[in-house]
Amino acid sequence: MLVDRAEEAARLLCAARGGKPIAELPAECRPQSDADAYQIQDAVARRLGETIGGWKVGAASSTTATFCAPIFARMIRPSPAAYTAGELRLIGIEGEIAFRLGRDLPSRAAPYEAAEVTAGATLHPAIEIVDSRYTDFRSLDRASILADNFLNGGLVWGVAVPGWEALDLARTEMRVTEDDKLFADSGMGVARDPVAALVDFANLTRTRGGAKAGMFVTTGSWTGMVFTRHGTKITADFGPLGRVDIAFAEA
Repeated sequence: MLVDRAEEAARLLCAARGGKPIAELPAECRPQSDADAYQIQDAVARRLGETIGGWKVGAASSTTATFCAPIFARMIRPSPAAYTAGELRLIGIEGEIAFRLGRDLPSRAAPYEAAEVTAGATLHPAIEIVDSRYTDFRSLDRASILADNFLNGGLVWGVAVPGWEALDLARTEMRVTEDDKLFADSGMGVARDPVAALVDFANLTRTRGGAKAGMFVTTGSWTGMVFTRHGTKITADFGPLGRVDIAFAEA
């Protein structure tokens, strides 16, 4: 994608963060591939002066390629967390397993293997907060959504789980409540192998500048995407993996 077109797409997406959402990007600067979308992601982060504190990784469906998108450090918070009304427009909730990298994963030609990626990493219960700079993201194509950090709004993480390497993560169950009423559970999502998702992430970012120790990586929703509203309290109970609590201020 031409640099000036990526910069124009980034300008529009940045403006939508503090103003009105946009219906879609104009045809002349709309991404046509994951590579275009990543170029726009990078331009958005530069324009905003944001530090990347984590990444989301996933696949929109079983037939699409794995993607990654940055999570800005100022929107990553330990549980119990709170967000002001002005920080989020939409408030989507996804219960996830996240990792915190224990070592740098620099750019390189050779693919990463699981043992390298998980070395020193900690595992955390987490909630990814979904937001969008588009009026209706459901009407848009994958590349346009990916350019907007694939709906990322923030991340809240719980206490590290000791001895996670010995756990059968496939048996993880999650229960999410909104103001103490059942809101979502792990029967609503299609979970991936979290370690496999982490390795996929490492091999995506090895051509994008790599990733640093201490960054968080989410590995896909176990609860589907459900939307709450301003003024609620959300709790995600991961059983033996712990819990995550978030309060959203009134609009």
